[in-house]
Amino acid sequence: MRQKNVEKGPKEKSSKPGFCFQIYIALSKFTCDGGSKYWFLAVDEATHMKFSLSLKQKMDVKEKFPFLKELRDTYGRRVDHIRCGNAGKNRALESACIDKELGIMFEYTAPGTPQQNRVMERAFASMLGKTRAIMNGAGFDEKNVIYSGRKLLIQLPI
Repeated sequence: MRQKNVEKGPKEKSSKPGFCFQIYIALSKFTCDGGSKYWFLAVDEATHMKFSLSLKQKMDVKEKFPFLKELRDTYGRRVDHIRCGNAGKNRALESACIDKELGIMFEYTAPGTPQQNRVMERAFASMLGKTRAIMNGAGFDEKNVIYSGRKLLIQLPI
């Protein structure tokens, strides 16, 4: 039997900056000094601008993602859509957006289909690759890296 084809998401991409975001939370290999273990990444679909946060728990995303309201109130950019996986943490973010009356429509991808969130998958891969290349080029390895909150500190070998 052949597996059914999966659509790769919407046919048309948003062309308005700030209109549609794709979000994802990944478990980090390291724990920061502040206790953060998760990496939250939001990518604007039109401009591919990335917003990154460190989280202690996955459910912290609803408290740490206030820039949605700031985009609307300060810059006049209203986020209409957020595309994300169908997980409890994203459902909590959706309920927080409903409580704050932001008027954001959430689109959930099917489980096990990274094709539907390809912009996000590519953003994670490219950011990790760039970070590793910088660290390798500078001659550092994992033993020399200390994470403190949102900042990456380098411990020089003595």
